[in-house]
Amino acid sequence: MTWEPMNIEDLHKQAQQNLFCPYYATKDRAHAADIIFMPYNYLIDEKIRENYEIGFENAVLIFDEAHNVASAQEECNSFELRAKTL
Repeated sequence: MTWEPMNIEDLHKQAQQNLFCPYYATKDRAHAADIIFMPYNYLIDEKIRENYEIGFENAVLIFDEAHNVASAQEECNSFELRAKTL
């Protein structure tokens, strides 16, 4: 797999041809990337952020559709407590 930028279709095609998992390949390669595009919930959800080992040191974050960030943050940090559980 080359280190050149590629779109998801090219990555999928290359993964099929070379029999590797595109998910783990991109996860491993993210550490060496200069630019990473991902859904913002990957950044605001602590568990996902830890799983991907995403750090904010010396980073510039650009959020598309930033007006949705607050509700996404509320969603990932809330839970439902049912009366039956109590």
